[in-house]
Amino acid sequence: MNDEALSLDPARCALIVQDLQNDVMSEGGAWEETGAPQHAKQQNVVENVKALAETCRSKGIPVIHVHYIVEAGAPGLKLNAPLFQGVKDANALVRGSWGAAPAEGLEPQDGDFLVEKMRMNAWHDTKLESLLAGLGRDTVIVTGAWTNMSVEHTARTGADKGYFMLVPEDGCSTMSADWHNASINYALQNVATVTTCGAVTEAVAGVPAGV
Repeated sequence: MNDEALSLDPARCALIVQDLQNDVMSEGGAWEETGAPQHAKQQNVVENVKALAETCRSKGIPVIHVHYIVEAGAPGLKLNAPLFQGVKDANALVRGSWGAAPAEGLEPQDGDFLVEKMRMNAWHDTKLESLLAGLGRDTVIVTGAWTNMSVEHTARTGADKGYFMLVPEDGCSTMSADWHNASINYALQNVATVTTCGAVTEAVAGVPAGV
């Protein structure tokens, strides 16, 4: 992680809450057997992201929920990679289902934005970039699941597009600590500022982490 204190202008920031949906990381979800619910609990990801989102709202920072949504049977989902085949095979993330709903405590609030996607990357064929342009934001804080898939893809693409990307590692989770640490300690280091929810809170709110 980056040790230097963060310096953030709230007027330039946006928070992404990505794929923290029941099928992805909750007990009883489609991928429960992957270990994702256990790792989400170890990371305290729901409470950490919930608290960060509340801080962001209080500082006028837009909160953008990115949800993976398919219709029943996943029509039109190109099955060119195991992850996409898994969505179809598990009958996961179907619009209107409990599995597609956000984890309890992370429901969009008044004034938040919702972006739907059908690929790992939050930018791919979505309105995310149009939203950020309209909101005048170039610094993107990415939280969500899974660290080594959707979060990493979104951070990489955002960096290529010219955005300043931040990843609070305790605002992310995946299938295990090994997968998470590989992404946080290696893949994300060159495309994003790896930090913590507390450090972001301190930077945007002027409140020492943990207070």
